[in-house]
Amino acid sequence: MNKPTKSLLTFIGALAVSFSAGSALAAYPEKPINVIVPYGAGGDSDLTTRIWADAVEEELGVPVVVINKAGGGGVVGTSFVANSKKDGYTLINAGLGNMLVTPNFSKTPYDFDSFEPVVKMTAVPLAVVVSKDSPYKNFDQFVLAAKEKRITQGSWGASSSGTILANIIADQMGYQPKYVHSNTTAASMVSVVGGHIDSAVSFPPAFGPHVKSGRAVALVMNQKMDQFPGVPTFESYGIKGSFEGWSGIFAPKGVPQEVVEKLTAATIKIMKKQQVLKAYENIGAVVDFRHGSDWVADMKVTYEVMKDAAGKIKK
Repeated sequence: MNKPTKSLLTFIGALAVSFSAGSALAAYPEKPINVIVPYGAGGDSDLTTRIWADAVEEELGVPVVVINKAGGGGVVGTSFVANSKKDGYTLINAGLGNMLVTPNFSKTPYDFDSFEPVVKMTAVPLAVVVSKDSPYKNFDQFVLAAKEKRITQGSWGASSSGTILANIIADQMGYQPKYVHSNTTAASMVSVVGGHIDSAVSFPPAFGPHVKSGRAVALVMNQKMDQFPGVPTFESYGIKGSFEGWSGIFAPKGVPQEVVEKLTAATIKIMKKQQVLKAYENIGAVVDFRHGSDWVADMKVTYEVMKDAAGKIKK
């Protein structure tokens, strides 16, 4: 075989491999996608992810399966995904806690750079909530009592975003609660409504049904919401800072960019559907759809703020 012919065959072979690889990638997804929620069922992370998964499943044409893998304040499930295959078939529910807070305040086998951000779907304002039978009818009464005695407050882990944010609130108002930790915000609310603890920090997907049914009362929250009229904001009490959780989807670092693009494109479509927007509204989540470099840059700023705050505590 002469050299020109051999070179031509080599070129054709390489071209075939290239087309084959492109076709395989273009076929994503070819099988079910697993989305790990690193907390228990029923909390805001779980509910917001399930709405996204159900809607994206219709767009992609394959099952999008939500799997709860709780433990370690979100560390167990998040670490599992960080070490998963970088093929787009194992994703993680990402939020303020497991992505920006916990890696700074605890020793974790991952950090922000272990993941590829895909999309942010919603934001949820933090609130301090009590039962309807609580002697504290407003936040002023709550703070006054909390300064005089140790009031119990539910959260979802010693190093969770809930406890970190609750500490910031308590420090600015001059009290220190006794934390009672649960696996989820939903579990904390069950304890509040049952009268087992005095209060909880919680998000609307967990406390909303209890407040709307009259079993609980939101004393103060991060921002005003039409669903919870008359609830004052932290800002109205002079409390500085943003106390907002959020829910998004991340993939392990190194996943093909085409996978990120397909997931983002599918999310763009579903976020225009009224039934999806209504589903988020019904659980008390504020749609805050973001993706791309500006969003990632904002998260990196928050990550550094949390890193600085953690460093001051450790000193």
